Amino acid sequence: MSLAKLLNGIIIILFLIGAVLLFMLEITTVRQSILDQMSANLETAITALGLVLQGTLLNEDKVLAETIVNAMFDGGFVSAITLIDPDGQMLFHKVFASTQQNVPAWLPHLIAMPPVKVEQELTDGWRILGSLTLEGHSGYAYQHLWGAISRTGLALLAGLLVFSLLIPWICHRLLRPLVEINQQLDLVRKHHYGSELPTPWLKELKAVAGSVNQLVSERKRDMLQQRLKIAQLGKQQEASSHLPLLNLRPLDERWQQQHFYSTQGDILLYRRLLPLKPFSCETSITALQQAVTDWLDRGHDGLSLPLSLLAHEEWDQLATTLAGVPKGRVIDWRWDLATLPANGVIAFMALERAGVAQAFSAIPLNNEVLTLLDPVKPTFISLAVTNAPLYWNLVSQNLHGSGYTVLAEASSITDSDILRAWGIDGYAAGASS
Repeated sequence: MSLAKLLNGIIIILFLIGAVLLFMLEITTVRQSILDQMSANLETAITALGLVLQGTLLNEDKVLAETIVNAMFDGGFVSAITLIDPDGQMLFHKVFASTQQNVPAWLPHLIAMPPVKVEQELTDGWRILGSLTLEGHSGYAYQHLWGAISRTGLALLAGLLVFSLLIPWICHRLLRPLVEINQQLDLVRKHHYGSELPTPWLKELKAVAGSVNQLVSERKRDMLQQRLKIAQLGKQQEASSHLPLLNLRPLDERWQQQHFYSTQGDILLYRRLLPLKPFSCETSITALQQAVTDWLDRGHDGLSLPLSLLAHEEWDQLATTLAGVPKGRVIDWRWDLATLPANGVIAFMALERAGVAQAFSAIPLNNEVLTLLDPVKPTFISLAVTNAPLYWNLVSQNLHGSGYTVLAEASSITDSDILRAWGIDGYAAGASS
């Protein structure tokens, strides 16, 4: 689970807990407020009713008393009126019909509304005429309670909806620096170095981003220094172009193959297919497309193609064919030009975005070429290794720092232990190393 999802879940759960507690507090407050309001209304009503009944009862006019009571309280918040004389006999009792509640049936079972009653003695000077009792109607109370619950519930649901949309956005904004730092560290782990991280506004993340930027900056500086040193030492090395490719095995009249084994043991690393007659810009697009089909049918890992094909007049068709190569297959570019064509980097990056793995052979070991290849992320770099331990140790260290696997496709050294000591990962050998 990501940190963003965890924070989203925690915040939403805390919001729900707070919303439930707030809802319960609101219900309790509203319930008590309704009961207090009903009690106050009944106090006012009983005072007015007492004055009315006092006159009618002294005159023993019960019909007039009932008429007045019906006019005052029928359909209102009073459910029953009772008048008892000092001897305990009921002089007057009136029960009003239940009002329309418009509330769910489960509400009275879930929230109890205790009956509200008020009592008052009726007197005529010093003489007690009786005791008057008014009882509030529970339906009236539940109507007001349900109205308050509905309004509060809708407000909380609207708040939950807004929070559900707002919280992920806030978490995304807060955690964006962490995501960028993680992506940068992932690139460093893969020996690729992106651009400098922006400075976050959070103090703690600012320190982390600064440390990562310093790490990447120092690593880039070290890589540049190594490559400049490699270029300088390379001018002092003996030419390696005369070294033939090792252990080429013909397959038929058109193809030959080369197997690379690990210097760590008898482990096959890479098999590539090479044409007996090298391709060129003069080779027809049909022949090139047929070569790609033959390669895929044979099952070799890589297909060796000259870099000069980038200047082929029908390169766009060939690029479309190469972009359809399945994963696990490698386009192995052989550097046969003095300078890279103008469309070279664009073509490499298009294949890289299409998910096509690429390798390079016989590349010039200088900072310009290696910097161009960094975004392409080559799988293999095949070189002709000469007898120069210091130089090849530095080369392999730099290429390993970029995440490349170094292969010896041609070499004056045949001892795999020596190649391993120089940092070479694999070398061309026969069917068995």
